[in-house]
Amino acid sequence: MTVPVVALFTAKEGFEEKVKELFCSVIAKTLSEEGCLTYQLNQDVENPRRFVWTEEWTTTELLQKHLNAEHIVKLFNDLPPLIEYSEVVALKKLAGGNA
Repeated sequence: MTVPVVALFTAKEGFEEKVKELFCSVIAKTLSEEGCLTYQLNQDVENPRRFVWTEEWTTTELLQKHLNAEHIVKLFNDLPPLIEYSEVVALKKLAGGNA
């Protein structure tokens, strides 16, 4: 079974564009990583400060490798002053298609 992931981030007021820029900067590199099936950035239509990642990885090990990748470590180091809330949830797929 694959590993779906949902990651929620709420930007501090006024930092939405900077957070969006930082997030977009890692997409191409992540999509080329081994084990990445889907990696999509979304923005809440009712709350533009909230960003939601939907991801799916082939294995837990490759997800962990992604989380330790240089571009993701840098992203997570750059985000704290811009973020009010964050949560990353690895899930167990029960049924249905890709995340």
